[in-house]
Amino acid sequence: MRSTALLTFLVVFVSTAIGLTMADTDEHSTSSDVAELSKDTIILFSETQKIVENIQSNAGSLLATYLSFQGAPLSNPEYHLPDVKIDNLPTAAMDNDTFLSQTDETRLKNNLYFYSAIVEFLQIVKTEQEDLNPFALDLTAKLEEAVANSTTLSNKISAIMTQMGMSVTIEFPKPLVVPYEGSSYFRKKLRGGVICKEYKDRVFLTKRDFEFLAKKYQGQLIQQQEE
Repeated sequence: MRSTALLTFLVVFVSTAIGLTMADTDEHSTSSDVAELSKDTIILFSETQKIVENIQSNAGSLLATYLSFQGAPLSNPEYHLPDVKIDNLPTAAMDNDTFLSQTDETRLKNNLYFYSAIVEFLQIVKTEQEDLNPFALDLTAKLEEAVANSTTLSNKISAIMTQMGMSVTIEFPKPLVVPYEGSSYFRKKLRGGVICKEYKDRVFLTKRDFEFLAKKYQGQLIQQQEE
C-alpha cells in the first residue's frame, strides 16, 4: 500500500500540467530549504494529492450549477463574474514569481487557511440558497460536498504540516464572514458566485502546489521508493 502511494505521488514529477521545468524548481530550491520527508509524510502528500484530483470536477461544476439557479444576469451563458474581493477570503490569483518563491510552510499554510475558512463561507452560501432557491437540491448537495471536501483537505494539510514540524495555528478575523447591512438579494447571489469561483480556483492552485512539491522532493521520493 505504501509503495503504491509513493509511486502515485512520484508520477507527478513527469507531468507538464503546471508548465514548470526542472530549472524553474531548482532555481527556487536550495539544499537548505528542502526538508527531510518521512515516509508517513509522503503518504499524507499522496493522499492529499489524490483528494485534490478527485474533487476538481465538483469544484468546477459547483460554480456552473450555482450560477444556473440565480436568474439573469448571473445565469446567462455569456455572463462573467466581476473581479470582486470577498473580505477575509484570500484569492487564488497569484503571479508565477510569487508561486515559485514561496517556502513550503507558506505554501501549505495558505492552503490550510483557505480550506479552514471556506467552510464557513460555503455554509453561509448554502443557508442563503436554501432561502432563495429552496428547491435547488442539486446545488445544496454540491455545496455540502464542497464543505466536506474542504474539511478533509484542511485536516490532511494540517497533518502534513505537523509531520514537518510547522505551526498549524490559524487566527481568523471576527467575524470571518462580514454580514451585509440590510438585504440585497443580488449582492448575496453575487457574493455566493464569487465564493464558489474562489473555491474552484483554489482547488486548481492546490493541485499545482502539490505538483510543485512533488518535483521539489523528487530525489527523496525516488530514494524512498527504492527502499
